[in-house]
Amino acid sequence: MLLLVTVVLVLVVAELVLRAVVRRAAAAGSHRYLTADPVLHHRGRPGVSTIVAGTPFSTNSLGLRDREYASPKPAGTFRILMLGDSYTEGGGLLLEHTIAKRSEAALNARGCGAVDVVNAGTASYSPILEYLRLQRLGPVLQPDLVVLNFDMTDVHDDVVRTATAVLDARGLPVAVPSDPIRETAVLLPPPPRWLGPIGRPLNRLALYQAFRKSRAGQRLLGPVKMTPEALVAYGLIGDLEHDPMAITRDGAPAGLARGWALSERYLLGVRDVARAQGARFVLVIYPHPHQVSAEESPEGRRQLGAGAGLFASEAPFQRLEALGRGERFPVVNLVPVFRARRGEGPLFRPGDVHHTAAGAAVFADGLVAGLRALDVLPACVR
Repeated sequence: MLLLVTVVLVLVVAELVLRAVVRRAAAAGSHRYLTADPVLHHRGRPGVSTIVAGTPFSTNSLGLRDREYASPKPAGTFRILMLGDSYTEGGGLLLEHTIAKRSEAALNARGCGAVDVVNAGTASYSPILEYLRLQRLGPVLQPDLVVLNFDMTDVHDDVVRTATAVLDARGLPVAVPSDPIRETAVLLPPPPRWLGPIGRPLNRLALYQAFRKSRAGQRLLGPVKMTPEALVAYGLIGDLEHDPMAITRDGAPAGLARGWALSERYLLGVRDVARAQGARFVLVIYPHPHQVSAEESPEGRRQLGAGAGLFASEAPFQRLEALGRGERFPVVNLVPVFRARRGEGPLFRPGDVHHTAAGAAVFADGLVAGLRALDVLPACVR
């Protein structure tokens, strides 16, 4: 009995110490250009100059991958604030080749007025964080138009972030603090069935998480990286917590309705904040490589659990277009543009799913054409 009590006490102390170490490390932040934030989960460090994917990468005083912008906004300037994740941020591309800067150059080409397109894309952002981001950036940058680039991983990311979020009475976020232990508990593969009822609680322990991710833990219990083969082995294809590409698959996997409900609520929250700040709102939807071509980004798609072949389902794009019609905000769908121009590729990097310079150009061309077709830009720019 004494030995048992001693072992339990040692494990409890070790758990508490490890939790403190993990959370302190997350709060301190060790990323080159990102830091933890008690409200935004994470954000760009201001005034950073570094290298990302072999390309110069710098942030302004707001922590955005862009130049400095005057505040208050100069008279006669039409300002677009572009929200999104790493696709929008454009790591691995020169700043002038990012979607925001290509769009800005195209919109200013007619020389009839100043148009700013502010790159507020941040790696791993999704609507729950973009809602909070707009609340912080809007009063400073005073946008006339808010463009949100919706990624195919956003529903998955919203499910994960909601697990640590503080929500108000409307179900909208007040804060999304970084909690690596709770987030890891969501993302780890389900524990083996032979662990029985203690399996789920184990996933929430820092000690178990450290063991599960270790070489010994993966040898005993299986991999933690969700490759296509791992998703099949664990029976997790279409499971939103573990399959980032769940919404791009055919059928209606379990949990999909809840995930979509969260993302749609947060999207409408972004729209409402934009309107309250005096800005118009446009949603942009775009494909991942496996939705454009069977050949694009062979290794990149594996990293997100998407297997070989073309994933031709239109369901996620149709759902978002229907949301726009029902809630009366415009939606720009770039899927036809990417599929029509896939011969200009590669549009995505082979080793990860992000755009090449050619892919970012296709995105910007489609976005600018879509915005010009809508009544959201100054007349001379259209």
